[in-house]
Amino acid sequence: MTAAAEDDVLVNAGETIGSTLGKIVATANRAVTAVKDENKKAKRVAKRVAKKAKKRVAKAKKSASKAAKRGKKLLKKVKKRVRR
Repeated sequence: MTAAAEDDVLVNAGETIGSTLGKIVATANRAVTAVKDENKKAKRVAKRVAKKAKKRVAKAKKSASKAAKRGKKLLKKVKKRVRR
């Protein structure tokens, strides 16, 4: 083999290795990006669920409070009627 041929072989090998490593790095970057996107989506969904749960608890508490007030009013009316 001549020196030029050896250089060509080395250049081809270097290009092949570089290309393969580039593909590996690109694949890893795509995987990381996908995981980050999924993580963002999961956080968003978790926040939304927590917010909905908080609203439902507040609504139930308010409803229970109203029911208690109504009960007290009715009891007061009944006591008045019994007195008369």
